[in-house]
Amino acid sequence: MCSSDLAFQHQQEAEAILARLKNFAAEWEAIFNVPRIGPSQVTAARQLLQARGQDLDALETALSKWAEDFRAISSLNVEEKIKEYVRLKSNAIRCYSDYVTGSLRPIFKAYEGLVELIAQGRPQATLDETAMEIAGLVTESKDKLEECQEAEKQADEYFKENRLGK
Repeated sequence: MCSSDLAFQHQQEAEAILARLKNFAAEWEAIFNVPRIGPSQVTAARQLLQARGQDLDALETALSKWAEDFRAISSLNVEEKIKEYVRLKSNAIRCYSDYVTGSLRPIFKAYEGLVELIAQGRPQATLDETAMEIAGLVTESKDKLEECQEAEKQADEYFKENRLGK
């Protein structure tokens, strides 16, 4: 398989994992949208966090492989337009990697802390305060995700404008 095929495969893998991670809030809400929170919700939340933590690891691996594939393309004897596209796409991949380490991991760490506070039976005010901190992290992460999506869009537009796929 050539580098561009591998890159596309790793991109699809990363996008599928990212889609699962985007669904985390709905999954979390489904666990805790009950009249009374008990041990079963804590267990389910821990399992969800463990599964999505594995997704984060898999996403980092897919992004790393995707970046390697693009580095391999850039080392080939190709025209400058392709090298520019690879540079733009590599910037987007780097942005996504930063998004995982700088945004998603801290959010999941905060959710893990919240689950433990719930398990310890901490007062609602403490839980609310932690939830507000998480909400702030989520807002910041959305800005970073939009930045990454814009970087990827620029690379894709460059690809199309320069007819690199033909």
